[in-house]
Amino acid sequence: MSWQYRRECLTVLGFQVVLLGMGLTGLGLSGVGIDVLRQKIQPEAPAPRWPLGFSPPPGTGALATVVGIGAVILTMAAVRALFNYYYTISVGRLVQLDIVPTMRGRVYDKLQRLSFRFFDANASGSLINRVTGDVQLLRSFVDGVLIQSIIMLLSLSVYLVYMLNKHVMLTLACLVTMPLVWAATTVFSRMVQPAYRKNRDLVDAMVLELSEGVQGIQVTKSFGREAEAYGRFSAKTAAVSAQQERLFLRVSVYSPVVDFLGQSNLLMLLGYGGFLVAHRALSLGDLIVFAGLLQQFSTQVTNMAGVVNTIQQSLIGARRVFEVLDAPIEITSPKDAVRPAKTRGALAFEGVDFCYAPGELALSGITFEARAGQCIAVVGPTGSGKSTLLSLIPRFYDPTAGRILLDGIDLRRYDVDELRRKIGLVFQESFLFSNTVAANIAFGKPDASREQIERAAKIAAAHRFVQELPKGYDTILSESGGNLSGGQRQRLAIARAILPDPPLLLLDDPTASVDPETEQEILDAMNEAMAGRTTFVVTHRISTLRRADVILVLEDGAIVERGTHDELMKKGGHYLRTATLQGAIDEAEDRLARLGS
Repeated sequence: MSWQYRRECLTVLGFQVVLLGMGLTGLGLSGVGIDVLRQKIQPEAPAPRWPLGFSPPPGTGALATVVGIGAVILTMAAVRALFNYYYTISVGRLVQLDIVPTMRGRVYDKLQRLSFRFFDANASGSLINRVTGDVQLLRSFVDGVLIQSIIMLLSLSVYLVYMLNKHVMLTLACLVTMPLVWAATTVFSRMVQPAYRKNRDLVDAMVLELSEGVQGIQVTKSFGREAEAYGRFSAKTAAVSAQQERLFLRVSVYSPVVDFLGQSNLLMLLGYGGFLVAHRALSLGDLIVFAGLLQQFSTQVTNMAGVVNTIQQSLIGARRVFEVLDAPIEITSPKDAVRPAKTRGALAFEGVDFCYAPGELALSGITFEARAGQCIAVVGPTGSGKSTLLSLIPRFYDPTAGRILLDGIDLRRYDVDELRRKIGLVFQESFLFSNTVAANIAFGKPDASREQIERAAKIAAAHRFVQELPKGYDTILSESGGNLSGGQRQRLAIARAILPDPPLLLLDDPTASVDPETEQEILDAMNEAMAGRTTFVVTHRISTLRRADVILVLEDGAIVERGTHDELMKKGGHYLRTATLQGAIDEAEDRLARLGS
């Protein structure tokens, strides 16, 4: 990342080198000015040591020399302020305008390409925090660690060379506490790194609690649990605060210790340096310059405490960001990907096993064939693997064993994007974006005309209620379509799946959120949409099951029965029990609907 912005980083470092050189030059000239004044008062005092061999013309008075030195220092201070301004602008542009937006974009782009397995293993609160908070911590690694460390090393090296040039023994005496600073830094780093890792986990939990609290506000209010929800969030916040307080206590001890060790060097300077001045081994001006250099050196050492603290925070954030960036993309397209011009929609499962986790089979030995244009219904108890079976068709996951063929070609040989464009999918929970109704329907085909959008809506029995919205198809939906009913959201999701005219249609219990009257309207309207394409429907509705060409009955991840509705009813097995129970439910719903009308 730093290499990507190497030009900007070099610009920042260039500004810092100039600022450092100007600061040292100004400090050195101040010492010369003091020695000039001292020699004027005490002619026997050592002569000033002019930097780089420069000296005023012979006969120049002490006052004129000091005024000239002051003018140079003042001019340099003005130029230094200008450079400091551009340095600050360069750092801000590099960090806030380049690195942060780019990294957030890269993380979000990678999240779009990762498989569902990654999202199964990471909570939404953690992912949100990585894109927001952890990217900021990564940013602090660039400006608070990388740039500052280079500046610190450069400054300390220059100060050290400058002080050694003034007096070797005095330099060594004044830096006698440096090993103690190194030891304190090492101990501090080992103590706080696990604490910062724990801090990010606690923040993840807090963000997740906030996200769930906002998304589930309807449930919370319906049960009158606002106080308990607030209590849970307060507990998460308190855990973060308590953990941060423990971190602050450690930092509060470390920083003063390093500062004390750095400032204690001044005692050695005053004692040994004063002795050297008294014995004319060092001029007073050089001692003052040395004191300024040592003060700058101590300041940089003290700043090291902040840098070390930032390192521990930013490394944890960087590790979490790069866990996303370095995560393997499990579902990929082969180099010689198949992109057929036309797809018939014939689908076959051959001995398919699937595990979400090693050793835990969600599907076992799934083998069946769906001819092009057939309607395949999938039925079974909760947790039997119905939704899992459907998720393998668009390659949200790949089988653990066996293979799935589309028109006789293994799905893993297709281009992933091309494959998914051939599949229309409606989930149990329909998600709509905060955009217009038309944009939501056309999500899978953004260039669709209004006529095509309306046709899809009519097939999904959505056209009538859309026309009744304030702005029709141009009505902006609230977050997740909150200003629509569950049945309306489901019908828009069906229209979205139908619009691209895919040869395969996957419906994961599409009528679960609608009333019997609306369900019948949707089923009747979808006969046209299902004609000529292969359709998989997960459902328990008898009215839907009767329409299926083949019914697959799943139990514990395996197919235990298959056939048409009439064939399975005659067998008297699992399907008969399910159909009998569901038939009673459907009959009761029909009676309630008639009574309501």
